[in-house]
Amino acid sequence: MDPLSEIIRLSRPRSYQVGATDVGGDIAIRFPAHSGAYFYSVAFGECWVQVDGEPEPTLLMSGDCVVLPSGRPFTLASDLKLDPIDAALMFKGRENGSIASFNGGGKCMMFAAHFEFEVGFSHFLVSVLDAIVQIQDPAARASLRRAIEEMIEELQQARPGYESVVEHLVQITLIKVLRFHLSEMASGRVGWLFALADPKMTSAIAAMHATPARRWTVATLADVAVMSRTAFATRFSATVGTSPMNYLTELRMLMAVKKLAEAGARVSTVAFSLGYESESAFSAAFKRVMGEPPRQYIDSQVLKRRVASLRQ
Repeated sequence: MDPLSEIIRLSRPRSYQVGATDVGGDIAIRFPAHSGAYFYSVAFGECWVQVDGEPEPTLLMSGDCVVLPSGRPFTLASDLKLDPIDAALMFKGRENGSIASFNGGGKCMMFAAHFEFEVGFSHFLVSVLDAIVQIQDPAARASLRRAIEEMIEELQQARPGYESVVEHLVQITLIKVLRFHLSEMASGRVGWLFALADPKMTSAIAAMHATPARRWTVATLADVAVMSRTAFATRFSATVGTSPMNYLTELRMLMAVKKLAEAGARVSTVAFSLGYESESAFSAAFKRVMGEPPRQYIDSQVLKRRVASLRQ
């Protein structure tokens, strides 16, 4: 079991928007709070990005790639002193995969992608990332830019199978961004992604992902990691940021969300499939982690998606 691949698979985008914008003159665009993540690659020119809550803006120049995964409102601008235009108004009626020009173009051109994810597992992706992730590695930047360009081409040409190709490219993009974050920033960082830099922690995490219904204990997970119980528990909490049993419970609940969303799913069946001996024990754990009882949580998520679709 490769935990990173599984998290990407379970978090697969349920919607995505990609395109390119060639801007001329001075402009500022305001984006509201959002789910998912934004990806930008600057083809030429430069612009500022200011994420709410960050102390300083970031200047993006030709060749730069950046990811904004925090969900906070942000502004893209040639000059941050300008009054911003609302992004919904700016891009109203724009087709997915289109390349647009504003004010004649020629000053700054950016390739962009916005991905939303399946309910639940998305937090595994975004919770470990900084509010602004700048991709420094030249090969990773080129790969990200190329993936977005290929997505635009597939959407524009709409050849048979294009939807599957785009979904595949989205997953490649996410994997490369997370790999970069892991390889360049793992030292001293806390979170499941950074723990994958430690082979012993990877073994334990992979075991939980492979058989979440097993009656795991700290001792049996320590055996998988070939460590003493105390040393394993200490290192796991220090690198992942939570105890092994808390991680396992959260993993089970996120898997439960996906199972419960399937047509005809029964709470009791899902509970037993994840190692719980009773529906009541499972429901109590679910409410503790997710904040609501299982069925109420699923119903509220369905309602949120319906409202979001009506607003689009």
